[in-house]
Amino acid sequence: MPLAPGDPFPQLKVESVDGRVELRDRWREGPLVVMFMRHFGCAFCREHLIRMGKAVGDFEAAGAQVVAIFQYSAEATRDFCASRKVPFDCLGDPKREAYQQVEVGKGTREQVLGRAIAGKYLKTILRSRVVGSVNAPVDEMLQLPGTFVVGTDGRVLFSHYAVNSADNPPVTDVLSVVRKNASSRSTG
Repeated sequence: MPLAPGDPFPQLKVESVDGRVELRDRWREGPLVVMFMRHFGCAFCREHLIRMGKAVGDFEAAGAQVVAIFQYSAEATRDFCASRKVPFDCLGDPKREAYQQVEVGKGTREQVLGRAIAGKYLKTILRSRVVGSVNAPVDEMLQLPGTFVVGTDGRVLFSHYAVNSADNPPVTDVLSVVRKNASSRSTG
């Protein structure tokens, strides 16, 4: 069953170039934004990384950390994010175990490559000047994204399961949840 606000977030372990990372160590320090990305060639993911990167100072000012998880090795993920100057940690999950634990699944070809998505893809490329690639294996191409905010108690504050490959939550929505949590912690 998909995670909803109030549910405990799974104790995920993902890869960094320095070894395994337990995400619970991150959310103990403050809210944690966890983004499950599709693949390196996804223009929608690249645009989401850019938007979240521009807002990372706002997230940090509210006491939150941001991480992006990709379905590749830690080394490949680090190199991809470093080449794009992503200002937060990018972690690997090559076996997609974390994706499975939070039930961020694969879409249908229509959800990922359909006519409506193709139009959005072209608009994204023109608007954000992010060119993706369709050279990823089909299995990886069908992966949908998802975004979560986890509170310091390990419970989900926000969950967004994409309905298609273009469906990422607005940064303002994610930031609003983080700020609301920060203000309730300071007054509580």
